[in-house]
Amino acid sequence: MGRFQGQVVSATPGSNVNFLGWFGSANTGGKLRRVTMGTIAGATTPTSQQLQIGIFRATALGTTSATYTPTQLDPNSAAAGCVVATAWSVQPTLAATASWLIPFNTQSSVDLPWELLEEWVITKGTANGLVFQNMTNAVPTGHNIVTSIEWEE
Repeated sequence: MGRFQGQVVSATPGSNVNFLGWFGSANTGGKLRRVTMGTIAGATTPTSQQLQIGIFRATALGTTSATYTPTQLDPNSAAAGCVVATAWSVQPTLAATASWLIPFNTQSSVDLPWELLEEWVITKGTANGLVFQNMTNAVPTGHNIVTSIEWEE
């Protein structure tokens, strides 16, 4: 299996705003292996604020208006088949509740490995994916959430 990574520097996401989506393709699914998140605020210290990011299962991609080209972590593997969406003109269809919640403070960071028995799997199909959403407080003006994901396919 090849390993890939995708990332996004969000554009000051408000409450209940989707800022990253990882989707399969017609021929490819994958296993999410790592998520790292943090907050940047330009040249200043981030304002201390609690955030809660939800990871939602998606059942429709929506219409993407921006994507990230995945990077191969193993240069011997084929190109990534999965898609990383960073913005939508039509939002994806999500499950009613988040499958996982990630609480953190804007002055800290999060590093979540899913390597052993824990697995996040998306199956083949363009409608299947995981979407990251800022569920609580809007991020202060001038702040951005930086998220990197790593997966196998």
